[in-house]
Formats: sequence, C-alpha cells, structure tokens
Amino acid sequence: MATSIKKSLFSIVFLALISFVYTSCTSSNDPINNSVKTSGALSVSATTSTYNGSYAPQHVLAIWVESSSGTFVKSLLVNAAARKQYLTNWYDATSSGNSTDAVTGATLRSHGSRTCSWDGTDVSGNVVGDGTYNVCMELTENNGTGKFASFTFTKGTASDSQTSLSKTNFSNVSLAWTPAAQ
Repeated sequence: MATSIKKSLFSIVFLALISFVYTSCTSSNDPINNSVKTSGALSVSATTSTYNGSYAPQHVLAIWVESSSGTFVKSLLVNAAARKQYLTNWYDATSSGNSTDAVTGATLRSHGSRTCSWDGTDVSGNVVGDGTYNVCMELTENNGTGKFASFTFTKGTASDSQTSLSKTNFSNVSLAWTPAAQ
C-alpha cells in the first residue's frame, strides 16, 4: 500500500511540475501594452573600448532592441558583414542574424563613438506596444563570443532620457526616447 501511495504522490508532483514548466515557458511576462502604441524615436549613442582580443582594435558590433523578457524586436546597427556569426548574443536573438532595416557595415577598424536610432517599430515596420525595452550591445574582437551589455528604457507617451550609462567595454551610453507629438 505504501508503494501505491508513493507512486500516486510522485505522479501528482510530476504533473504539477510539468504544468508549472509549461505555463512558465508559454506565457509572456512582457510588461508591454499592445493596446497603446506610441510613435516616436529612440536615439542611442555609446563609446566602445577594446578588451585586447585577438584582432584588437578591429571588432564587429551589433546594437538591437529587445522586449524586457528578451524577445527580439529590431536590429539598429550591425558592423559585421562576414563575421556576424561571432556576435553570438545578437545572432541567437535574431534567429540567424536578421539585420532588416539596420544600418549595416563592415568590420570596424577602431573603437570609438557609435550612434543609431530606432523608430519604435519591429522588423515588419509595425509600431510596437508601449512598455519596458532593452537596448542590447555586443562587440567581439575574436572569432567567438565577446562583450555584451544591456540597458533598459521605457517606450511610451513620456520622454525617457538617460545619460552617462556604462558597462564593461561600453561607456558614455545615452538613450533618449522621444514620443511623437500627438
């Protein structure tokens, strides 16, 4: 009888765990309000620096926008051409390097200030819902994963301006969301 109770208890715990995992993996935790889609523009600037990789100071770079839960929205800047697969975070986020509508170019020969902008749309040109988003930046000076940084901002009816942000290999980062005049 004790074995039968243990098996039943195990089955209940197992089913509860499967239900929890399924619900966690299939539900969206994005605080995105798709009923409000404010048009506007985000300006992004950052200064990159070397980590003395194999090809330093030459490097490849990508800047993109994701939802706060990590869902890819749009690439903004990609300087990689033939070496974009080494931007592993960006490459994985975009499902094999989607650079539609991004400013693109070849490998960068030196570090410095980089700028780009976002019009609040996804890769299909649709204005995305208001909420919390991440500007992601990645660079590598090797034939492999390099340095990654992420900065959070709010897209909405109010301006969100942040300056002097910094993470390893990305300094003087500024983000400025400006909603369009209504």
